[in-house]
Formats: sequence, structure tokens, C-alpha cells
Amino acid sequence: MINFVIGYFILINLISYIFIWLNIRTNIVKMNKKWLDTTYLLLSILGGFVGIMIGSEMFNYRKDEKIFKRYIPLVIFIEVCIILYIIYKLNS
Repeated sequence: MINFVIGYFILINLISYIFIWLNIRTNIVKMNKKWLDTTYLLLSILGGFVGIMIGSEMFNYRKDEKIFKRYIPLVIFIEVCIILYIIYKLNS
């Protein structure tokens, strides 16, 4: 089970990173800015926040936007709290 979870997080972070790379380096992804932000937020909620943050830092992609300053760090905080709660309950 743990191998599946680790593989899932690696895969979703890789997909998130590639999505940012395709958006910046190539013109394959042609979406409205609102849809792009929603897609980034959805990928972050699914567990790809590391790929989103690394991709935005590496490619200097709109780091001053509201989504990268408020929402994605909030998602990271909530997911870390959930993980810590699950670990606490498993050890009890």
C-alpha cells in the first residue's frame, strides 16, 4: 500500500511539473488564465504541490500571482496537517 501512495505522489508531481513546463516552454497548452489557475489548484489538491512549486520556481512563472501566494501554500498546509493526523492516529 505504501508503495502505491509513494508512486502516486511521484506521478502526480511529475505530471504537475510537466504541465507547467509545457505551458511555459512550448505552446501546446492553450488555456485561459483562469482555467490554468484552476488546473494548477486542482493538481495541487491532488498532491502535486511540490511539482507546481518547483516548476514555478525553475521557470519564473507568475510567482507573484494570488494562487501561488495564497491558495497553494494553504493547500500544502492542509495536506500536511492531514498527513500528520493520520500518522498520529496510526501510532496511537
